[in-house]
Parts: sequence; C-alpha cells; structure tokens
Amino acid sequence: MKNSFLYKVVILLTLTIFRLSDALSAPLVLEDRPQGQRAEGYLSVLRDPSGRLDFDQVRERSFTPLAGQAGFGFTHDAIWLKLDVHENTGALEPDDGHWWLEVALPSLDDLRLYVPDADGHYRMTRVGDHQPFAERPLAHRLFIFPLALPGPGTYSLYLRVATGDSLAVPVRLWGPQSLRERMAHENLWLGISYGLILGMLIYNAFLWIALRDSLYGIYVLACLTSLVVILELNGHAYQYLWPTNLWLADYQHALIPALHFIALSWWVRRFLDTPRKAPVFDLALRGITLAALGMIALSIADQYAIGNQLAFWVGTTMTLLIFVATLRVLWRGYRPARLFLLAQFAPLVGALLTLARALGLAPDTLWIEHAFQMGVSLEVMLFSLALAQRIELLRQEKQQAQQRAETDPLTGLFNREGLSRRVSDLCDRRAPYALMVVDLDRFKPVNDQLGHEAGDAVLIAVAERMRALVRAEGDSVARIGGDEFVLILRGMTHETDAGVVAAKLLESLATAIPTPAGEVRIGASIGIALSPADGQQLARLLQVADQAMYRAKQDGRNRWHYDGHRNGYQAENPSVVAK
Repeated sequence: MKNSFLYKVVILLTLTIFRLSDALSAPLVLEDRPQGQRAEGYLSVLRDPSGRLDFDQVRERSFTPLAGQAGFGFTHDAIWLKLDVHENTGALEPDDGHWWLEVALPSLDDLRLYVPDADGHYRMTRVGDHQPFAERPLAHRLFIFPLALPGPGTYSLYLRVATGDSLAVPVRLWGPQSLRERMAHENLWLGISYGLILGMLIYNAFLWIALRDSLYGIYVLACLTSLVVILELNGHAYQYLWPTNLWLADYQHALIPALHFIALSWWVRRFLDTPRKAPVFDLALRGITLAALGMIALSIADQYAIGNQLAFWVGTTMTLLIFVATLRVLWRGYRPARLFLLAQFAPLVGALLTLARALGLAPDTLWIEHAFQMGVSLEVMLFSLALAQRIELLRQEKQQAQQRAETDPLTGLFNREGLSRRVSDLCDRRAPYALMVVDLDRFKPVNDQLGHEAGDAVLIAVAERMRALVRAEGDSVARIGGDEFVLILRGMTHETDAGVVAAKLLESLATAIPTPAGEVRIGASIGIALSPADGQQLARLLQVADQAMYRAKQDGRNRWHYDGHRNGYQAENPSVVAK
C-alpha cells in the first residue's frame, strides 16, 4: 500500500516535470493584452558570479529553465535571462508601432537588453540607476525597452541584470495600445495616492504654523519622508527629484528609508509618549534611530550593500516594535492609540495584497498592484486623525486641569485663581460689572457647635442658592475663603441694580438650611464695588467691596452696602432687608 502511494507520487511528479518542461520550452506568443503578458514560466537563467561574461560567451552557454519568479535575493552575481518570444503575422497593425518589454522594479542598477535585428545581429539597450535618466528609451519610472522585432517569427531575447539591491526581475511584455492605457490608468492611481499624502502634509503644516505645536511638525516630517519613500519605491524620485545625480540614484534605496525610520520613530515616540507610557519600547525605538544613522554612515562610507540589507531588518524590527508598543499604550487606556493601531494595518494589508498579486492569488488589477502605497496613504490619513484626537484629548485634559486649579473642591465654585481669570477676561473686553463680597453671618457657631460636616452642608447650600440667583452667561460665583464668597455681575453699572440682586440673595439665605445635625439659619453681610468706577484691578475692587461689607456688619449685619463715589456724588444709603 505504501509502495503504491509512492509510485503514484512519482508518476504525478514526473508528469508535472514533463508539463513544466513543455511550458518552458515553448516560446511566449506575443499578444496585445490589456494587462500585458507576464514572462514567468518562459524564462531561463544563467548566473555569472564573476560578472565578466560578454554577450557572445553567454550565447554559447546553456541556460537553466526558471519555473517561478525571477527573484534572486541579495547577490553579487550578474544574472542573464533568456526569453523566447514568437510574433504571429498580423499580431500588430502596421501603424501600431512595436512591442515593449517592462522590468517593473525601479531600483536595479544595470540592465542590458539584447534584441535581434533583421540581419541576425543583436542590438543592446542599457538602462538602470547607474545611467542618467535621460538616456532611457522611454521616460518612465520603470525600465521599459522598445522591442522592435524583425517581423513574424520566433526570437530569443537576452537580459543582463546586476544590482547591489535585492535582485528581482519582474518581466512583462506589452503591446503599444495596452501600454498606453496602462500608463494612463496608473497615473490616475498614483496621482490619488500622492495627492492624499500631500494634502495631509500641507494641511498639518498649516496647523503646525498656526498652533505652534511641535508634534504637528514631527508628523509633517514623518509624512514628508513617507511621501519620498513612496516616490523612491515607485521610481519617481529618480525621475523627478535627481535625474542626473547618479550617486543619489544609487544610494537612495538606503538613505531615504533611513531618514524615514528616524522620522517615524521620533513621531511614534512623541505621539505614544513612550518615555512615560512604555519606557522599554522607547529605548528600543531609540535603537532604531541609531541603526538608521548607521545605515546613513555605511552609505557615506561606500558600504551600500550592507546598509541596504540592514534597511530590511531595521524596517521589519521597527514595524513589530511600533505594533507592540501601540498595543501596550492602548492597554494602558490611551484612546488615540486605537486609530494609531488601525493606521498600521493599512500598509500591511496593502503589502499582503501586492504579494498575493505577485503570487497569482489575487487578480492582476491596478488597485491591487498599488495597494501598498494606497495603504501608506491611508496610514498617513489615519495618523492625522489620531493626531487630531490626541490634540483634542490634551486640550480636554488641560481644560480639566485648569478647571481643577480654578475650582473650589467643596462647592464647585471658582476659587481665587478662577475669580482672577474671570475678572481679567472682563477687563480685556472692557466690560463693566459689579463685584459683591458676601461674608456669612452666624456661620462660625454652626461650624463650632454642630461640626464641620454641618458647616460643609451649609457652604454647599449657599453655593447652590448663589448659582440659582445669578445669570447663566457672564455672571460668576466664587468662594475665596472659609465663609467668604464673591459674585461677579456682568453689565451692571449702578449700585442699585446690584442692590436688587443682593437683596434677593439675602432673602434666599434667610431660609433655613438642612444639615446632618438639623436645620440652621444664617445671614450675610454684602459689600459692593463697581468696575470701572471703583477700579479695574481685582485687588482694588476686593478692597472696596470688603470695606463696604464691614460697614454692613457695623450697621447690624444681614444687609448690603456700597461706599463708592462717582463724579463726586454720594451713593444712596444702604438698603436693609426686613427679617
């Protein structure tokens, strides 16, 4: 039974190998398809470790069929690829032009395509990062070669590739019409992606200028480096930013990621506040920054290959660190970390879709091909939303802290600091107001005889009655001492208007107040000052109102008094509330 199973496996493998050999031995029949034609399954490979074989020597060597992707990792070998193609009669219209061969990896250093002509000789076209961009036969971010074949028939094409980066050669054949349509649709997707990132960058740059919050500046820096990374990965950085700088064209694949790692780790550390919330991860992210600086140093020291390989490991490590650090901070209750965590999934999903497309597990569509950069665009947008949420949270925390600092903990009224801010705001607006100092009468016996619990109940009740008396907008109530309160009545310019409010307050306070020790009755002495007639500074107004309040106490308590003079006119005698 076991032998029978093994026999079936051997037969199946043998048939698979024969079918694969047949597929590899057959040429690629050229057709003008909307998605182009992938060369996987039609390529043969020859490795040249010395990198010194010339074209004539290569043609005499035997090539090994390459069944899967043309990927070779980091290697110093020169890679020769052979592709047999067949052009049928009438495959292209006479006015269409010629076929095109695309290598969809813009980071390769040296590519040379050998195409036969009508005389049986081969003409060579050379492109790559080691060549000025203007020398490319087609001004495009990718390497696209014209493929002008002599006519219908079968031909062997040769492609030599050498690079200091991870070496992969994704080859695709295009007809002229399908290539034009592809480039038009691709520009749309790339424009959307770049536009989203650039929009977030400009928007937050304006916020940075307006708010002068350094966190916005760090976000803008991270956003800018993200944009440049996408430009570099797509080949647009070399095409538009430094098309004649061969050194940058070669070293950009290590330098730009290094700068992005530095900016991103700085952004993560500041946003998540890792020094306080996750100190171990903060130390690790500092290590990422040092490693990125090492990548820059290696590039400057002409050790590009090491720096480029280090970029992969640093990027992978940083991605895991940020993910775990975000979970840690989120677990500690930091709400903006939710959006921050969601943002990290966007480029990850995009990368998985792109990989699935390369493996044939997902459809070959433009949006999947550019899913990674769309994921980066979404990540930048979510980072911006998370930043806005964080700023709002900080604003609320600051406001709550200010409220706590300006609020009396027992009554919930303003304290002296809160009162000072309210008066300062009114002075800035030059708004007139009346200030009343209210000192409770017969409160000390309540506190001494019935206890502090009863005294606190009285103070809370007084605060509630004062709140009910004043207007909701503009007026304020504060407790600035043990049993001393202050009322700010905005817009009042005459003592008799303030006296009406004072009389109502005295009447309200005359009502019995329930406490845990029983009902108690108190009264109050009230002094009034007017701004700007009696002064504008809080200290001066409190002094005037205190003097008036003591005059009310001297006159028998449970009354209000105003001692101010305006234009030499003596104020009316204080009113007395009948008991």
